[in-house]
Amino acid sequence: MTMKMDACEFLKEKSILILSFDKAISNRIENSLRPYSTKVEVLRIIPNYLNISKYDLIIIDLEYYEKRELIKTFSNDYYNTPIIFLISKLENIDLNNFSNICIKNILLKDDNLKNISIYIQIILQKKDKIIFKNGYSYLLKENRFYFKNSEVPLTKLEIKLFEYLIKNINRTIDYQELVSNVWDDKSCTIYSIRNVVNKIREKSYYEIISNISKKGYTINNDYIYI
Repeated sequence: MTMKMDACEFLKEKSILILSFDKAISNRIENSLRPYSTKVEVLRIIPNYLNISKYDLIIIDLEYYEKRELIKTFSNDYYNTPIIFLISKLENIDLNNFSNICIKNILLKDDNLKNISIYIQIILQKKDKIIFKNGYSYLLKENRFYFKNSEVPLTKLEIKLFEYLIKNINRTIDYQELVSNVWDDKSCTIYSIRNVVNKIREKSYYEIISNISKKGYTINNDYIYI
């Protein structure tokens, strides 16, 4: 089973990390993803500092890393990057140990790897609408923000920033990336960014955008896709 190229164009812009000591496994996954994404990175060891927020998806070969190391690296409340665990036998994993990690799927190496591109598409696929709490929603195709049935009147800059955060909903976006992609590298201060974020909050509710200290902004994880 393979994906049609035109059905997964959006994967070209997705950054995927494969974390595995097993070169055969990582090569197999990487080769299956190459037709759809050019932003695939492979690491053998977990570095002392891993910028998790720059990835849209992380695949971890669970059997090569200590539980404590994984929990220390990936149990954080400032990002919601989806993670796929790979394992040989399901009985080898206790999910209670990873309750604070954003696990989206657990795949058996022998049975599921041939279809891993399908699982990735399911996790990262585009949807039509995001439902936030308090009656707010966002239509992805139209790039419009609503409160119940009424459109929220965002300015061009506000909608551009909000749209960029939503397109990168699994990541924390740092200030420089916002300057480059929302302000088109024009002169902009952290206070200007904060002012636009606060305007969006004032027109909706404060928690819709999270400020991660010294890192940047991300959409809060109290949403669902439909």
